Amino acid sequence: MSSAASTARTPAASTLLAAAGLLALVAWAWRLAAVSDRHEILWVQLTVGAIVGGFAALGWLRSARVGMTAPQIMLLLGAVGMVGGLAHDAHTGGFAALTSLCRAGPGSFLTTLDLHWQLLPAMHLGMIAGGLATVPLLRTLRRGCRRQFCARLVQNLACSAAMVAGMSAGTLVFGDLAAWAGERGPAALLGGMFAGMVWGMVASVALYRLWFRLFSPPG
Repeated sequence: MSSAASTARTPAASTLLAAAGLLALVAWAWRLAAVSDRHEILWVQLTVGAIVGGFAALGWLRSARVGMTAPQIMLLLGAVGMVGGLAHDAHTGGFAALTSLCRAGPGSFLTTLDLHWQLLPAMHLGMIAGGLATVPLLRTLRRGCRRQFCARLVQNLACSAAMVAGMSAGTLVFGDLAAWAGERGPAALLGGMFAGMVWGMVASVALYRLWFRLFSPPG
């Protein structure tokens, strides 16, 4: 087997590994939140599809010769913090309260964002803390990362903000689909947050790449 062929497959394998890791965390989150409703299997399938598609988009936007890309690592660490925070919020009743409010009817994006912060504070803070851990970790493990987006605090915070916004947007999108299916349940709420987190990162990386192309100095 040629080294070129091995290298060509590395990004795809890393993308699948990263997506599988996040899906394992989603399964853990499902158990922590005690998710169960009549359309659960539908939301599981949509969530899996959205996450795999998002990781594929990240792999295309930022391909890596070896290992996972910085955004993929940030997503995984952010998801670890997110699930850890969810364990606290689910125990204190925040997730159940949010589900109850979402069943009553959708709000605006800003209202949804505010409710998420009020009722799931540990989940959001855990996600941001996990994402920020990417900065010292990659600076230590990858020296070349010191000059790249993954090691810059401001860009990391921008990605975190995009993921937080994506969580609320994902909840609204999945909520609208759930209303069409007949019920806004906890499975749609949780699936929307994870799918939105991933696609929030995709949007952030895409904007960064566009900025870099337009405004980076030549040469």
